[in-house]
Parts: sequence; C-alpha cells; structure tokens
Amino acid sequence: MKKHYKSVFENEQELLKALIDLHLDGKDIECDPMYFKGNFYKDGVNRPKYYCDRNPQVSDCIQGNSLEIAKTFGIEYGTLNSIILDPPFMIGNRPSQKKYYSSMTHTIYKDLNELYNAYAGMLLEAKSCLKKGGIIIFKCQDYTDSKTTMTHCLVWELAEKLKLYPKDLAILVKPNKITNPLTKQRHLRKIHTYFWVFQRTK
Repeated sequence: MKKHYKSVFENEQELLKALIDLHLDGKDIECDPMYFKGNFYKDGVNRPKYYCDRNPQVSDCIQGNSLEIAKTFGIEYGTLNSIILDPPFMIGNRPSQKKYYSSMTHTIYKDLNELYNAYAGMLLEAKSCLKKGGIIIFKCQDYTDSKTTMTHCLVWELAEKLKLYPKDLAILVKPNKITNPLTKQRHLRKIHTYFWVFQRTK
C-alpha cells in the first residue's frame, strides 16, 4: 500500500521527502539558489544538481542569487523541473535585532515593501526557469514584531498574480523555539513554517 502523508510535520527532511514523492515523482529537487549551509540535504534528501547562495557558507557552493538563476548556472529559461526557495522572512531595522543569529547570517528586510518586491522577483525568476509543469517549493514564515505579517498569504497572492497554481501546502512545526519570559506576550508564538508547492501550469 502506498504511503499517505499528512500535511503537518515535525521533521523537515520528512516533509521534503513527502513533497518529493508526491510532487516530483520521487526525483531530487533540481535547483536551490539559497543553499546557505545545505541544511535541507540530509537523511535521504539529496543535494540538488544546481545550488548557490548570495553569501556561500560552504566551500563547494558557488556565489549566485535567486534573482539570476539562469545566469548563475548558465542554463536556458524553461529547462528546470524543480526549484526550492528559502528566503529571509524578518522585517525591521531596530538595533536589538542585530543580536539575533538570523540577523547575522540572513537578510533583514527594512520593511514589508522590500520583502514583497524581493519575493516577487525571485518567484518570477523561478517561474521563468521552469518547464511547464515544473514545481517551486517555497518555504516561508509569518512574522511578528509589534505587528504580524501573514507572509504565507502574501506569497500565495504573488503566486496567483504570476498564474502559478498553488498545488499544495505543508506545515513544519518546531515546538522548541526559545522564548523570553521577561517580555509581555501580545501575539501567539509562531512555531511553524509553511512550504508552498506551486506549479507552472501547462
């Protein structure tokens, strides 16, 4: 009997393997232009054929970015089967944010407009690189810093504008996030991320 997958996971590799099985016909993710340290690729999730990062953190990763995928790898548009995108999600420029680990290793967008434009650009480039029927896996997270940005809704909206089909949505839950007991809680603590599956329609 073929395995049936639920939409909520506590292990990132198990989530990715489910998406690969269901939406990539078991074939490896082909391109990752936001490779960072390659943390996706372990426990049975194979490294892509094409991978790069704006600021490479490992020696075998080339320099490139999600807005120039075709140029970075010297490929033609409309030739890739699948792309995964894992962009930064934090917004703001307060001095205290510079102490966060993610602030030192990832981009912090100065405002929602900058995040929106960045996401729109990378989705357009990814769509252009895909064959018809190709798949984009887009990891995103809602963000709260005095107010909440429902980023996964924004990503869906951008995909709709590009006529990408929102084929599926998986949720990764990580309940062990650190909290500060000295601060007054005003929003629910976000302990989940989303993995959208978009398809370039035929």
